[in-house]
Amino acid sequence: MADSDTADSEKTVGAEGGQLASQLLEDVGSKSKERFAERREILSFPAYFQQVLADPLLHTRDVAHYLRDVFDFYGTRDVQGQTGTVRRWRLFDADYNGGVTRVMGQERLQGEVYQHLCSFCERGRVDKLLMIHGPNGTAKSTFVECLMAALEDYSQRPEGVLYRFNWIFSDTFDRTSLGFHEKPAGPEDGSLAHLDPNEVSFKLGDELKDHPLLLIPKDDRLRILTAAFEQAGQQPRFPHFLVHGDLCAKNREIYRALSTAYEGDWERVMQHVQVERITASVRFRSCSVVIQPQRNVDASARPLNLEKSYRLPPILNQSNLHELSGDLIDANRGIVEYSDFFKRPLELSKYLLTTSEKGVINLPSATAYLDTVFFATCNEKNLTLFKRNPDFPSFKGRFELIRAPYLLRYSEEEGIYKEHLSALAQGKPIAPHVGRIVALWAVLTRLRKPNTRHYKGDVAGLVQRLTPLDKARLYDTGDAPEDWTDQERKELLAHLDQLASEFDNAEEEFEGLIDANYEGRRGASPREVFTILHAAADDEESPCFSPLAVLKEIRRVCQDTSLYEFLRLPSENGYGDVEQLTDLAESEYRRIVRDEVHSALSLVEERAYEQLFEDYFRHVKAFDAGEKVTNRVTGRPQDPSKDLMEKVEGLVSIQEKPTEWRKNLIMRIAAWAIDNPGQPIDYRELFGDILNALRRRYHREREDAILQMQTQLLRYGTDEWTRVDEADQEKILAAFQRLEAMGYNEASAKEALVYVLRHREDE
Repeated sequence: MADSDTADSEKTVGAEGGQLASQLLEDVGSKSKERFAERREILSFPAYFQQVLADPLLHTRDVAHYLRDVFDFYGTRDVQGQTGTVRRWRLFDADYNGGVTRVMGQERLQGEVYQHLCSFCERGRVDKLLMIHGPNGTAKSTFVECLMAALEDYSQRPEGVLYRFNWIFSDTFDRTSLGFHEKPAGPEDGSLAHLDPNEVSFKLGDELKDHPLLLIPKDDRLRILTAAFEQAGQQPRFPHFLVHGDLCAKNREIYRALSTAYEGDWERVMQHVQVERITASVRFRSCSVVIQPQRNVDASARPLNLEKSYRLPPILNQSNLHELSGDLIDANRGIVEYSDFFKRPLELSKYLLTTSEKGVINLPSATAYLDTVFFATCNEKNLTLFKRNPDFPSFKGRFELIRAPYLLRYSEEEGIYKEHLSALAQGKPIAPHVGRIVALWAVLTRLRKPNTRHYKGDVAGLVQRLTPLDKARLYDTGDAPEDWTDQERKELLAHLDQLASEFDNAEEEFEGLIDANYEGRRGASPREVFTILHAAADDEESPCFSPLAVLKEIRRVCQDTSLYEFLRLPSENGYGDVEQLTDLAESEYRRIVRDEVHSALSLVEERAYEQLFEDYFRHVKAFDAGEKVTNRVTGRPQDPSKDLMEKVEGLVSIQEKPTEWRKNLIMRIAAWAIDNPGQPIDYRELFGDILNALRRRYHREREDAILQMQTQLLRYGTDEWTRVDEADQEKILAAFQRLEAMGYNEASAKEALVYVLRHREDE
């Protein structure tokens, strides 16, 4: 009985499962049809032309306009740059694919590429190859990869609609075997575009993906498109390919054969046209192709009617049809990238002298007219060597050189490593600030010492005082050194653009080769940094994957100068001296971890520093204006307290006369108020340098209490924990909780505590 019940139950479950599967599959099929219709994947030519009339601008774009629209579609945002606020194109954030192809930084590169696309649009044609050059590991190929990924995403959206066409022939509706029919099939326009596959005798696509509007005779095209723009109320735009372009040789031959058979009846010719939507794809080599430094040719042609597998309609049997193939053919109407361009044999690239300028490639039996944006990437050293080649001037006239240097802002560099730390650690605890410290170190290796001869007056003396760490902070946050006077800081910031562009056109000899030497040309590359991070994560002596483990590995690597080029750079006043730069990176880690440990101890509330400074500023403002200040306790007006002002100024060790210092503070507030009308003063943002100085001074004054608490913290989790007073235990547990909130675990917190105790006398 039980076996029978089980069998019945299984039958019931099986029936229900089958019904659910059927419902789910029907749902998939229904949604697939809806998406297909919504995306207008297949259209007859008349239906396509109705789309053109509704929005001519959308359907008359050449590749330059199309790629410019890709940039514009995702929008821009303002970000902190090396010299202030800069514009960043959101497509390089790669939100559309979860950040897989994200490009960190390189806003200048983004802007230059966009400007070149705009220039192509203004000239009406793509006539230059965009050569992205820079040292190894500067995201040159990633930049193009991200652009291709954005192109793929955009081409699937309504705003990115893009069409090609196929030729359709059917014997079902015509028994003359000529490939055309007597009666309309399906739609009233008689189009064969929507025939059932069983009714299609022959379908011939186009490898070049010719634009459907090229099917309109050239004599009529401009007039018809002008009428379309007028009807849509849009400003006319006629790219070069629409005004002067024509069908490729194969399409032209088919068009000619049909036109002859139909005695020039163009509408009947169009009945054989099936307009098909294009989706860009690197994987499927559609409008996006990367050409590796290989030796094979990039395009070829072969006779179509030699293939026995093709059953050509009799009307085409006498036609001289050729089928095109190759990288450039697949990439047409999109992007092609020549990766590591100068690693290709030069002879294989000489055709680009014509192709990149005129968009034409001559093949043995056909000429292909391309609508493609050409990109190339190359290493800076290979470009330098090629500049000595006699052929360089010819290539330079057809290329636009766009520089991709190493990043010089460590907060951007940090983003390259941050998302990979977990994979590198492989389960090992990760301490905070690993990415930040290694990014800072990498940027420090790339900075160049300012040349005082490039500056006039007091500025020369100021730039001479900049340490590599000062310069790194200046580029990253726009903040001048905290211990400089306000006037010195202002003067330096006024010349920040000059400082950042000082070496843009520099060329110097390095290891026997005259080479470009702009800032960001040399230094540790992200690839080399990843090697260091991997070794640091594998260090069995380190209890966790921490900045200390990374710094230890950096010092080990630096012992062998033959290993990496950046270890052999000339040094001057700390710049280029990797050993000293590593010390600077460690000093920054020491400052960060000391402040965090002190904050975790919570011996004083952070708000106390701000409250003290707010009181100080109220008194300064009243003193400057000759007014009274309201006492916070009594609420009564009183004279500004000179004692309070002098106390705070003593704590932060001002370098100027008190009157000048106070005046500069008021000017800072005034400038901030102009930029932030109606907003309450954010003392933390505006006077972070002063608040940090107050905090450091307070901790120095409480050094004994801090040292005692840190020592007690180290007893947590040991046999000595029982010797700690209960009241102190509560404080210590609270301190560990605060450290955990900052990202520490027990191992990394203890490592940080030991480090702070060991270096409490430093700085």
